[in-house]
Order: sequence, then structure tokens, then C-alpha cells
Amino acid sequence: MIKTVQEAFRKFHRTIKLNIEDNRKLAEKRDMLIDEIHSHLKKLKEETGVKLTLTVKNQGSYAMRTGIEPLEGDDYDIDVMLLFAIDKDEFEAKEIKKIVFDALNRHPRTTTIKKPCVRVQYHQNGEVKFHVDFAVYAKNEDDVFLSKKPNYASEDEIWESSEPEELKKLIDGYHKDPEVRAQFRRVIRYLKRWKDLKFRSNSNGKPTGIALTAIALEGFESEVEYDSLSNKYKVDDLQATINLVEYFISLFSWWSNNINVSLPIKPYNDLFEKMSKNQKTKLKEKLELLKEDLITAQNEADPHKASKKLRQQQVFGADFPEIPKDDSGQHRPKAIITPPDQA
Repeated sequence: MIKTVQEAFRKFHRTIKLNIEDNRKLAEKRDMLIDEIHSHLKKLKEETGVKLTLTVKNQGSYAMRTGIEPLEGDDYDIDVMLLFAIDKDEFEAKEIKKIVFDALNRHPRTTTIKKPCVRVQYHQNGEVKFHVDFAVYAKNEDDVFLSKKPNYASEDEIWESSEPEELKKLIDGYHKDPEVRAQFRRVIRYLKRWKDLKFRSNSNGKPTGIALTAIALEGFESEVEYDSLSNKYKVDDLQATINLVEYFISLFSWWSNNINVSLPIKPYNDLFEKMSKNQKTKLKEKLELLKEDLITAQNEADPHKASKKLRQQQVFGADFPEIPKDDSGQHRPKAIITPPDQA
């Protein structure tokens, strides 16, 4: 029986945490598409003599272990890295991306060339179910380049210097204490769920998951204390979430509400460049409201009432568990966790 807000956070995290490997159908579809690419490359070699060596790796939030389950009506997003062992000066970016497109373009699924990837979209009963994004890279020794459109309207492709595996290394090596690192990932997931609830219909008007991750890398302040005498941890996810929201708000300029956050790896692009000035202002306003709601919940002595506040649509929604009223006390201690829980 859940009795504390921290216990509710842990259950909430277990509910929203995404693991593609646990979803057999998604994993099978991903692997089937990868097999189709390998088969196409084999056929290409037989017909033209062109041999393309390919390494496939997971990418994005799944690889970094910060992914969350989509809300009802949204689709799963699976990211896959295609590393071609080629010299970018010998192969045009558009040529390699077209090869991947041709390998995957089959009815009834929808295959499209997006700015940074080749996307395979699956539908069921007229609704989107999940999509797999294949990012195409040229890897020559230590240099890696991403095939991407200069802009969304372009029909061309360019090779852009990239470091697709470095962000995962930053996440994996964030902190030497595994419990701090686990809380770091949990808080990223909490903000991703808030983001999905607050920005359901405006793709360019919401922060991306990668932007939230980059902000956490710079500004996350853990609320994990280790007691060497008892060999136990005291953990407070609510306060850690407040800390990160406050840091997020501090990144906005006070005179213009502008915000610039660079990807911490190549190509170091601004992760908020697609958002207009008005959208950035609205984002800041929503973050300030989130901060108020989180602090209100934190100041509530009754865990039942605190959990109801956190269950509201403007915070974490109905997936956040409600603490039973009969079991609520007037004190909300930090949870004791031993051994460290890996997220």
C-alpha cells in the first residue's frame, strides 16, 4: 500500500517507463525492418557490385534509457542508428538515404524521408500506432556524419558532422552513484510526461525530449542522501523535480523570455530554434505554473491531498497514483531505499 509521495513517484515511474524490448511486437517490427535493410544491401551488391557495410545500434531515448510510454492516441517512437562504413566524399548523403528508403518502402506501411531520418509509420484502424526512425550515418574511422536535409522543404541531403553515440555516454556516465543516476533518469521521464500532457497538439511549440535531457545534464540537482551507518538511501523525487524545473525557468532571459540550449555534442545546434518567441513565452508560463503546483504538493502535509494535486492534468495526470486517504498521515518522510534501484 502506497503511503508516501515518494512511493507514489516510484510507482508512477514504473508505469510510464518505456522498454521496447519488453514490448515484443515493437521489438519484432524493428528487427524485421533491420533485416529488410540488410537483405536490400545484399541484393544491391549482387546487382551492382556495390558493397555497403552496415552497423545497426539503438538510438534516442530508448538507448539512453529515458523513454516513456506514449499517451493514448499518441504513437511509439523508436530510433535506430544506421552506421555505414563509407567515405562521405565517395557517396552522396541523398544516395545512401535513398537506398534505405527503397529498402523499407512497402505497402501498407508509410515510408517517408524526413529531415534527419527515414521514417516508417505503422497504422491500425486509421490511427497511428508506432513509427521507427532510421538515422543514416557515414562512419569513416573516428569521423561520423549524419545524412540530413538542410531544411524540411529541401529535396537535397547533406553530410553533417555528428557524434551520435556521445550523448548516451554522457547519460551513462552522469554520476558515479547509481542511485543518483537513476533519479536523474526518473526526473527526465517525469518532465517528458508533463510535456506530453501540456503540448498535445503543437509539435513545434513544445520542448523536445532531447532538449529536456540536455537541460538535465547541465542543471539536474539530485535529492539523494546516503547514510553510511544504516547503509540506506533517503530519496526525494519531488524536490529533485522542483530543482530541475527551477533551473529550466532560469534559462529564459528575463527581458525577452528567449531561451537557447545547445546540444552538448556535435553539431551543437540550438534545441529551441524551431520555437517562436510566443511559443517560448508560453512554455515559460507553463513551467512557472508547474513549479507552483509542485511546491503546493510539497507543502501539503496530507499525502492523499498531495497526490491528488500531482494527478491533475496540468502536472502528471491520472497515471500518477492516488494515495489512499485512510492511510494518509500528517507527515511525509523521504523514502528509504536499499539497495540502490536502477532506472
